[in-house]
Amino acid sequence: MKNESGKNKKKQESGVASWEVIYCSLVLILVAFFAMLVSYSSVQTDKVKNFRKEAGFISKSLTPGSDTLNLSPDILQAPGEVVTQIMKSLRTYLTQAGLDNSVNIEKNRQGFKVTFGSSVLFSSGKAEINKDACSYLDAMIKITRNNPFSIRVEGHTDSVPINTPEFPSNWELSTTRAVNILRYILEKGDIPAEKLAAVGFSRYHPIASNNIAEGRQKNRRVDFYFEL
Repeated sequence: MKNESGKNKKKQESGVASWEVIYCSLVLILVAFFAMLVSYSSVQTDKVKNFRKEAGFISKSLTPGSDTLNLSPDILQAPGEVVTQIMKSLRTYLTQAGLDNSVNIEKNRQGFKVTFGSSVLFSSGKAEINKDACSYLDAMIKITRNNPFSIRVEGHTDSVPINTPEFPSNWELSTTRAVNILRYILEKGDIPAEKLAAVGFSRYHPIASNNIAEGRQKNRRVDFYFEL
């Protein structure tokens, strides 16, 4: 009887000891897990602060200190919200720059599109970028540099034909304009070439009637597609 009692007592003590070991192990695992979360959160906070410091876009032509292009580091977590935020900030910047009637911004499936009237970026029949337009292109660069967008630049003309030694047709004019913008973004913005594309559509993708002056003016444009 004494032997059996001793054996039972040892089994009970062994069971209690095993339970305590398991419990302590779980507590240690949980403590380590929460410590890891706190550490990760601190690292991410520092990254966000650094990003916001480096990504803020201040236009010299506007009120000093006004943040006109507030980019967000959370685009992979909430792309829809951040795209809307960037569009709003960019629209504010372009409106304050006096381009509210010359530029259109609209959202699409892959991201958003910015449309400039070609007269904003180029002189009539020319493909050299206007000097005054460089600050607008710098805004395009800022968006691409600080967010995972790719840019596709599309050149468009109206139906009035051009025939010069430099541009035998509207194909060459629209394509050269798009390529010149791409080169500017590539060289000035140090954007990876694989994120950029340029194409010219001549007169064949109109958004208005070419039979009236107002329609032809709308068709002379450059589209920037920002796509995720």
